[in-house]
Amino acid sequence: MSPKAKEAPQVLVSKKGGVATVTLNRPEKLNALSPDLIFALTPILHQVGEDDTVRCVVLTGAGRAFSAGGDVVKDISPLRNMNPLEFSTYVDHAVGIYQEIRDMQKPVIAAINGYAVGAGLELALACDIRIAADDAKLGEFFVRMGITPETGIYYLPKMIGLGKAKLLCFTGDIVNAPDAEKMGLVEMVVPAKKLMSEAEALAERLAKGPAAIGIIKKAINESLKMTPETSLHYVMRMQYHLVHTEDHKEAVAAWLEKRAPKFKGK
Repeated sequence: MSPKAKEAPQVLVSKKGGVATVTLNRPEKLNALSPDLIFALTPILHQVGEDDTVRCVVLTGAGRAFSAGGDVVKDISPLRNMNPLEFSTYVDHAVGIYQEIRDMQKPVIAAINGYAVGAGLELALACDIRIAADDAKLGEFFVRMGITPETGIYYLPKMIGLGKAKLLCFTGDIVNAPDAEKMGLVEMVVPAKKLMSEAEALAERLAKGPAAIGIIKKAINESLKMTPETSLHYVMRMQYHLVHTEDHKEAVAAWLEKRAPKFKGK
């Protein structure tokens, strides 16, 4: 590998309008998650989450894969040689990635190209919406390494049902994009050549939406831990906040004036 290739950033970020595209950049390894990639991704996700000019995020992979999961040599194999403190410190970085995606009050779209398996699928599951290329392949590979899925343990039963979640996790089988859409593992399947244009179009649409989108994301995630009654009271508190936003005021004015609203995300 050339010195220039060694210095290539593990994660690329581009911004256009209100959309930030975050690209995993180890294409020669199918974007397998190495320590360097994990340590680079967490602060980048935090930065775009805190950036008020960014109102929607697209997460994807360079080259032929979204992510082929954990790098067996650099990420998975060393785990058994770590003491409890080293293990906890290391996995906290991975947990931080999932939490940054979940906690940012803006939608995150996974644009899944090629393989999204193991930890690559976990990244996609942590996102709010998944758009897959029609040739994408998804799978919970953790069992093949004798370990457990991470975000999949929480999200899969809620997305595809208990039985199918257990089947995918117990077998580690690959699911093609059309079948993934049928079972609810992804929300959209598009031609591979149109993957990024479709993901960007949706991201641009959401980026032009009101601040309510971020609150809705938070409310849905929080309500998963609540009873229906508690959820309703929680949402009503969010509603009080939203009716005092500039976006709500603009929405009402635009409706009365029979024009399209121009939201600022405030």
